[in-house]
Amino acid sequence: MHVLTRSFLLAPALLSATLALPQAMGNLMYETNSRIFFQQAEQPVKATVQGNMLVLEVNAMMNMRADSYLAIFHITQLGQSAEEADSLMNKRINGFTARVRKEGVKEADVFADMLSFVPVYEIETTRQLFSTTYQEVPAGFEIQKNIHVKFRDARILDKLVTAAAKEEIYDLVKVDFFVHQQSACYDTLRMFATKLLQQKLDNFDKLGLEVKESHRTAAEKNGAYFPLDRYTAYQSRTQTSLNSRRKGQVINDVKKSNTLFYNKVPYQNFDIVLHADITEPPVQYTYNLTMYCQLPEAFKEKEKQKEIKEIMKYMLITPDGTVKELSMK
Repeated sequence: MHVLTRSFLLAPALLSATLALPQAMGNLMYETNSRIFFQQAEQPVKATVQGNMLVLEVNAMMNMRADSYLAIFHITQLGQSAEEADSLMNKRINGFTARVRKEGVKEADVFADMLSFVPVYEIETTRQLFSTTYQEVPAGFEIQKNIHVKFRDARILDKLVTAAAKEEIYDLVKVDFFVHQQSACYDTLRMFATKLLQQKLDNFDKLGLEVKESHRTAAEKNGAYFPLDRYTAYQSRTQTSLNSRRKGQVINDVKKSNTLFYNKVPYQNFDIVLHADITEPPVQYTYNLTMYCQLPEAFKEKEKQKEIKEIMKYMLITPDGTVKELSMK
């Protein structure tokens, strides 16, 4: 397991990284709103003192490769009769199932989800003596279905698309990612975050804040980012020739195509990142642990005031000289 934790860099290393940055930016730097691609999804890491309250926070992340995937293809079939439409649809689905079975997909992992089976109408012109009318007449039937394909190796998705295209299925709706042991991911993050938070408590205690004697409360929250949510629109960049501009030639700009790219949740505001190196888009699990430490000075002062209040007594002297204690409850 690769663990990425926060550390301080020496000045030469930091300078080297700064100088190398333009070489590693890519064409995204030319986007007008390029800053949105690098925004952090989580809040900055906190370690602050507010009066007599010490607030410590740990943000942790884990990149997890999916255990299985679900690709959804959409298919539409027309026919002059209900029987013809149904027969042609089943032929295409059976052909697709046979092709993906050769790629290791089990027949039980392919499911056809019925969406609609409706008649299709056309407009027919009816000419009469003094007028022309239009009416709908049945022209055929239309079936729409979604084909769900479960698979476990992300690399065969291209082969599934090829198999679908051979059966004239061209619409890949989406791909879902599934991690079977999601609770185990949060347990791991909690373990690492708790350990790091304890180290922070020890460090502040060494600074003389008496953290060990503080009254503590804590809160946690978690989240998950799936690849489907992290793809971002991007316009590819092309540059015209400088020599052509110098010669005064008319330049016809090539249309820049719009595309998408996977934009992971950035790492900069996380104390801990598990499995930081990724190639395949992962499911990104996040965990936040926040602790509030009320330092001794705060509640000792309250206890002192309570003691003073308890010591104070009110006495009444009656005309005959008798002293009585008054109850102020």
